[in-house]
Amino acid sequence: YFVTAEQKQQVEEYKDFASRKSDLERTELQKDKTGVFTGCYAKNPANGDAIPIWVADYVLASYGTGAIMAVPAHDTRDNEFALKYNIPIKWVVKNEANSSDDAKQVYPGLGIIENSSSSETGLDINQLSSKEAGLKVIEWAERTGNGKKKVNY
Repeated sequence: YFVTAEQKQQVEEYKDFASRKSDLERTELQKDKTGVFTGCYAKNPANGDAIPIWVADYVLASYGTGAIMAVPAHDTRDNEFALKYNIPIKWVVKNEANSSDDAKQVYPGLGIIENSSSSETGLDINQLSSKEAGLKVIEWAERTGNGKKKVNY
């Protein structure tokens, strides 16, 4: 797995701690989310950004692959975790109805895409609607070999 030698003991201790929790305890919305940094980073293929890899108790192994790319600007649980551990937050969907005072509040809905283009990767979706941007990202991922369209129920 992805962990540096410096973080190995912390990650092992955390895994032992988190493994004693039930799925119900891990998904309680009001609970304090915990986690530990692995010391490693993943590269976002869409923009080249380094994304810190964390082990966290609110991500369930039974959900998808058991790994997620957190979106703290647009998911309440991810936002709480990011704020607690000072993980940078990048807003990528703008709700046009928000005032400037609300602009940095968690927003899980559809809107206009921002901060999401990279000349390096050839992905340019800024100023598109969420739906249109989603289709362009799928096309880009398939064209570049970074992913493929798949429907899950």
